[in-house]
Amino acid sequence: DKNLELVEMIISIGVPKNQIIIAGNSCGGWLTMMLISKYPNKIGGGISMNQACYGKQSKERKVKKNGVEKALTKFAKLDPGPAKMRQNQIDEISKSKNLPVLVFTHPKDPYDGLLSDWVEEIPGITRVIISNDRTINGKKCFRKGLKKNGKEWKKKLKNPHYIWDADCFQYYNQTILDYISSRVSS
Repeated sequence: DKNLELVEMIISIGVPKNQIIIAGNSCGGWLTMMLISKYPNKIGGGISMNQACYGKQSKERKVKKNGVEKALTKFAKLDPGPAKMRQNQIDEISKSKNLPVLVFTHPKDPYDGLLSDWVEEIPGITRVIISNDRTINGKKCFRKGLKKNGKEWKKKLKNPHYIWDADCFQYYNQTILDYISSRVSS
């Protein structure tokens, strides 16, 4: 496992394992939870944002309209291999006795937005439901950046899967810093 090799290399140069916090968005967030559940004594903690590895299940299976159970049954019927793999991975992650991961989810995330409640059953996870729309704490979310010519660009956030990349997500900076501080000092 290359991720574990990287963690061990970081430990070998003197970084205490409680100071190693891994983070990921989408499939990277899913893999963050998998790695920490598999190697709980090697990593200080993790941050997972809108974890999902199996496509736009929440949107394509119309979870809001049909409900979680119906949507997952349809997923299993139409894509049995990936559906079984997803469930097996959830089962493995769920075996964790203490999974120190800060998990951000958004109900309008088209991937696993409405399929994320299972994370709340895992001891050690702190779940933050980001918002019910494209605002945080009353602030509309925009993605901003610089063009190659140095001019700024600004676009309204369209897909909540990438809300972590919007200016409004700064609202959670203190939550993230507090989480990291709690892990590093443990």
